[in-house]
Amino acid sequence: MESLAEALDRVKDHRSKQGQRHELTALLLLVCTGILCGCRSLQALTAWGKRQERSLLVIMGFPRGQAPGYGTLQRCLSHLDVNSFEQVLSQWAQQTVKGKGGAKAYPGWALDGKTLRGSRSGELPGAHLLSVLAQELGIVLDQAVVPPQTNEYKVSLPLLSGLTLTNQVVTADAMFMQREVCHLITQQQGHYLIVLKDNQPDLRQDVIDWFEPFPPTR
Repeated sequence: MESLAEALDRVKDHRSKQGQRHELTALLLLVCTGILCGCRSLQALTAWGKRQERSLLVIMGFPRGQAPGYGTLQRCLSHLDVNSFEQVLSQWAQQTVKGKGGAKAYPGWALDGKTLRGSRSGELPGAHLLSVLAQELGIVLDQAVVPPQTNEYKVSLPLLSGLTLTNQVVTADAMFMQREVCHLITQQQGHYLIVLKDNQPDLRQDVIDWFEPFPPTR
């Protein structure tokens, strides 16, 4: 199974070769590892890197055993090819889930949307992301931005289309109880467990009628 470092080595590096002190793979590996350890800001990532032993930093890809400073991390992330980075992480996450949980029957994947904390500015809405999360390992398999003019369920269609859903159970709230979403999941040989509420009264009544009396007739 491919390691995280091997996966990050495929991220496109658009930086100028002149003046480069650190490999992009090493910088991204430090960032990802620091985030997994609880860092939530560049300041925290910088401090976390400074606390690590030289031997670990050498393994990460820093030959001198010295962690990068705040300015280096800031420049790296500001010039990062986000699409390439997210695509590589998504592929690695799916391989990891398959390798760790492949033997388990019907593992759960959760559809969930969140607004990024601190992304709202004045009257401008915050950045809203829709993610597919592997529940057992807590790994985000893929994510997409939800534009202000649309909603989560429409964004979920291309998001789910890019994943292998065979024998997966997709869980979601009532917003995703839509014909297109359910059809897409079953078409890809997956399963779904989605909340049904009063916002779809006819469908809800059909389900109630089917299960009363319980058990349903043949």
